[in-house]
Formats: sequence, structure tokens, C-alpha cells
Amino acid sequence: MKAPLVPALLFSLAFSWAGPQTNPPAQDAPPPAAQPQPPAAREIPPDMKAFQDATRIADPAKNIEALEKFKADFPESQMAQNAGMAVLSTLAQKMPDQAARIRRKARALYQEAPEKDKGRVASQIADALLSGPVLLKDAGEYAKKSVLAMQQAAYLAEQRAAIEKRKQTVPAEEELIKRFKTSRASRVATLGQIEIKLGQKARGQKLLEEAYADNPNLSTAAAVLGELAAKAGHDTKALDYLIPVRLSGRAPETANAALEAVYRKSHNGSLDGLDALLDAEYRKRYPNPVHAEAYKPSEKRSDRVVLGEVFTGSGCPPCAGADVAFDAAMERYSRNDLAVVMYHQHIPRPDPMTNPDTQARAKSYAVNGVPTFAIDGKKTVGGGGRENAKEIFERFRPDLEKDLDVPAEAGLRVEAALIGETVSVTAFVQGAKSDSPDLKLHVLLVEKEIRFNGENGIRFHPMVVRAAGGPKDNGFAVAPNTWFTQEQTFDLDHVSAVLRAHLDDYEAKGHRGESFKFAEKKYQINRGELAVVAFIQDDKTKHVLQAVYVDLNPQPAPRMVSDLSN
Repeated sequence: MKAPLVPALLFSLAFSWAGPQTNPPAQDAPPPAAQPQPPAAREIPPDMKAFQDATRIADPAKNIEALEKFKADFPESQMAQNAGMAVLSTLAQKMPDQAARIRRKARALYQEAPEKDKGRVASQIADALLSGPVLLKDAGEYAKKSVLAMQQAAYLAEQRAAIEKRKQTVPAEEELIKRFKTSRASRVATLGQIEIKLGQKARGQKLLEEAYADNPNLSTAAAVLGELAAKAGHDTKALDYLIPVRLSGRAPETANAALEAVYRKSHNGSLDGLDALLDAEYRKRYPNPVHAEAYKPSEKRSDRVVLGEVFTGSGCPPCAGADVAFDAAMERYSRNDLAVVMYHQHIPRPDPMTNPDTQARAKSYAVNGVPTFAIDGKKTVGGGGRENAKEIFERFRPDLEKDLDVPAEAGLRVEAALIGETVSVTAFVQGAKSDSPDLKLHVLLVEKEIRFNGENGIRFHPMVVRAAGGPKDNGFAVAPNTWFTQEQTFDLDHVSAVLRAHLDDYEAKGHRGESFKFAEKKYQINRGELAVVAFIQDDKTKHVLQAVYVDLNPQPAPRMVSDLSN
């Protein structure tokens, strides 16, 4: 992006004073509050570490050798069956010419499986062979076994027993039947895809339509049905299938190509307007399931701005619930109540919004998986699908609203301005009430919204961290009970270059030993969507003393002057 001849001067100013007033009454300082201790990093069990190390080996032969060694070293591990299936997948995808070896491995996996697991294992074998694709007739036989193994009566009985064992309320039979059909649909879809590849188009299409009817969110079925409809000239039907597949973030390249071809037919060969159509469809199909009313401050409401930090991944299906829950939180609370930042990670799939600063932040929190989120430094792990958003929201809401009633332990005022291609930040820190030697002022540059459909089905990603300030991007040291001013500048062209270099390097090296290609590389910075989040934190305990959010208004505006007497 070229800077205008006369760069627009865009100012935004936010301030929040906490702690001692400008002229506090003479009194003894209260003892510092006890700070929470950082959670101990979870040790990875030896078998899990060995399995992870084996799966990250890129060379197929060495990968298989390591997985077989893992099975020999940890025969009782819960990951032993996963290792066997990983061997089959590597053979099918990387050594498809070794048909006899692949057939032997598939047969051994099925025979070794306990009787109660044979249907599930048959399904996994069918998927592995289909991914090759290799030995499709064999794949079809395993797929048929997997479908026949799913009997509704037995499934319902097993579900009831498992739920009762957990001492939970058993859902109504209608809900359990729905779960059965949804689970069975993926197996039916696999069989349908195999039949089509074997030349049995009518039979395969019928199976896919059955699977899609039982589970409309099944992107594998919708993608093939959409491509078939497009080839047959049934454009309206093709769009009905292909639009939700595109929104799922799991569309194969052939499905995306089919969608674009159909769209061009009715738009004079152009893709103009496709993104707007997808935006509208996304909002219509996936409204936020959390209906949170506007926050009403209690009588104890303090001057604190709570910080919500979310470690997430666009390729992480269980992150969808956490992402949507924090979307709801940002609707309920103003930015004077809650500042949210999202640190994207390459977990479990590559994420084009990840960067070295978000990875470093995850390391500082000892994040072993996503979603992980923290309210004022208190870390919580766990997520779920979009339907779990309300449960996740209610999990962190009490802590959030409790913190809103606790006075901030530091004064923090921030001025930020976007001038041409530079974001200039000045932070004024007033007397942090803590004796910790580990206090830091962190300054983050965030993009308020980025559009990207990842594998978790989230299309709009808010408050994405693009860069961090300070020496080595790790914040500025804060001395307790002192006043000081700190400046930070972000050169947007440099930030963009760092983002691109990271994505190019990650793509070149591969993800966990597997080559891949980003669908998009989100390294460009939207100057109209920038904000700054600053906060003072004990880097050892992770306790946050105060936070501030500053919106860099995309429209030229006169500089605001704050009342510093507050």
C-alpha cells in the first residue's frame, strides 16, 4: 500500500488511571495483595511425546519405522492403535505402489481391533485408503463393514450407559437418535465417495444424499454433491451445496473451483461480489448462539479494564466455541470494560494469522494446546464446537465480572496515532502497586477483524495480534511504584514483511513434517482496522494489573484531549 502524498493523521486516545490519585492522602501503603502463582507446565507423558516425535518425521520410510518402534516400546499405550493407523495412512498417501503391504497392514489393523471397535477401525481404514486413493475395492468393503456395524438400538443403549456412568442427565431419545444419524452419516459419505470413484455414480450419489440429509454440516458429502450438480448444469443446487462447504473452511480445491465457475456464469465471468455473498450467507447461517445482554455495572464497578487473552487456531475445530464465546463477550462489554486479544497458533493446522510474537506469547504461558484463554492472566484450557459457546462464555464470565469490581493496581494511559505507515504509541504508567521484580508493560498491535475461512468454520477473526512491542518484542520492564513514559512505534511495512517472512518460512519447512500450501497468507495490514492494546502484567505470575484499549479511527479526526485530573 502506497502512502498518500499528504499522509492522513489519525489519532485515537484512551486513558485509564488507577491506583493512587494525583494527590493521595497521607497514609501507610497497604500490603501488596497476594498474587496467584503461575500454573505448572503439564509434562507430556513419555508415550505421547514419542508418538508426536514419530509423526513429525517427514521421510515416509523413517516415519513408518519410528511409528512401528513406538508400538513396540509402548504396546499398552492408548496411542498404539493411532500409530498403526498413521502407518497405514503414510503407506496409502506416500507409497501407493506398495499395494500388497498396504493390504496386509489394513487386514492386521482390523483383525487386531477388539470386537466392539471393529466398526470404527473399519471406518478409519476406509478413510485412509480413500485418501490415497488406493485399493478402492478393499476400501469399499471396509466402508460397508463400518456402516453395518452402526446399529441404532445398540448405539442408543451405549450412549445412555456412558452418560449415566458420568452421572449426567440422559437426553431425550429424539436427541440421541439425531446423534446416531450424525455419527453414521460420515461413514455413509465415505462409502458414497468410494462408490463414485469406482464408477458407480448413481449409487454413490444416493449414499451422499442420504449422508447429507442426516448431517447437513458434512462438508465431504456436500463438496462432492456440489461438484456433481455443477457438472450437470444444476447451478442453483450446486450453490446450495458449495457455499456452506466454502464457509466450512474444509472445501477441497475442486469444490472451490466449481463454486467460482458457477458464480462466474451468472456474473459476466467475474468473481466481484462473491466475498460479499459469502459474508451474508455466513451471518445468516451461523448467528452467534450466545445472546448476551449489555453489561450493567454493579455498584462496586472499579476503574479496571479486564484483559481477555485467547490462544486459538483457525484450523482448530474445538476453538470455534471459544472464539464465538469471546465474540459474545465483546458484544456484552465495552472496550472500557474488556480488552480482548487473539494469539493465533499453527495448532493443529497451519494458521495464516500466526506470527513469531503470538508463538512467543504462547510459550510464555506454557500453552500446550488450543483453545486456551486467560482472564487477567488466569489461564483456562478447553473448548468445543460453536454449539458449546454459551457453556464456555459462562465459564469465564464470573471471573471477568468479579475482576471488573476490583480496583486496578496501576495507572495506565495510552495515546496512539496512525501517521502514514507508522503507528506511534505513548504509554504513561503511574505507580504500579506491586513489589514484583517481574512487571512488564506489553504493547500489542491488533487488527480488529480479519476475514479468513479456516477449518474451524470461523470466517471473521477479531482482535488478531499482529505485532508486539518492546525489546525482542517482549514488553518493557516496569519498576514498582514509579511514574514513567514509554514510547513504541510500529512500522506497518516492516510488520507486514515479518508476517510474510514467517508464513513463507513455515510453508517451506512444512507443518509437522507434512508439506502444505496456505490457501491465503494474511500478511497484509488493513490500516483501517487497527487498534492497540496495552497492559501491565507480572510476567512470572501472569497477573494483570491494568489494561487499556485504543481504537485507531480509520477516519481523520481531531485529536482528543483528555481530562488528566481524573
